Amino acid sequence: MRKKLTDYRHAVWDWNGTLLDDTWLCCASLNRLLTEDGHPPVDPVRYREIFQFPVIKVYQAIGFTPDEASFRAMSVRFMAAYEERKTECRLHAHAETLIAGLSAAGLTHSVLSAYERTLLTDTLAHYGLDGRFRKACGGDDIHAGSKEDRARRHLADLDVRPEDVIYFGDTAHDAEAAAAMGVDCVLAAHGHQHRARLEGLDVRIVDGFAELVAEL
Repeated sequence: MRKKLTDYRHAVWDWNGTLLDDTWLCCASLNRLLTEDGHPPVDPVRYREIFQFPVIKVYQAIGFTPDEASFRAMSVRFMAAYEERKTECRLHAHAETLIAGLSAAGLTHSVLSAYERTLLTDTLAHYGLDGRFRKACGGDDIHAGSKEDRARRHLADLDVRPEDVIYFGDTAHDAEAAAAMGVDCVLAAHGHQHRARLEGLDVRIVDGFAELVAEL
């Protein structure tokens, strides 16, 4: 039987696409690169079909065959486009209500993100959320690689039992990170991947946070 959300003691949150509604901006930033290089853009539906980790596979899915050096150059250009407009993004509906409700039930919170750690810290502060989290774990660079190894370290740093942790994400890779931690996972299908890409992962899937808020 599925545990109640309030039976957990700690929530680990992915940031981009899960709490922050930035899928549209990531698609726009990718399209800026494509247009600059003379390639046709991708629409938001196609973007959510091809998005995956590590992000180098996104470029491969649209016909690029980047080596490490060219991928890193693309990442720099992508991040420049993203950072220019990131403050236009909003949190997903009911995100703050869900965090507050879980906090009222006694849960603590942390963030585990592929977003570079300094940018993550600054962005959390911009949205007034930096005080909500015990720990904010961002990536070592801007290239959005795997989170699995960092997920294991993240759990060890928190000093909480896996059975007391719930992980909230929006992609199949978040399910992989949760599995690496040995914790339960909920994926919200309002982010970087369609619900159809999340089905069959043996984790709970919701369309949005309203469904979870209703359970508090």
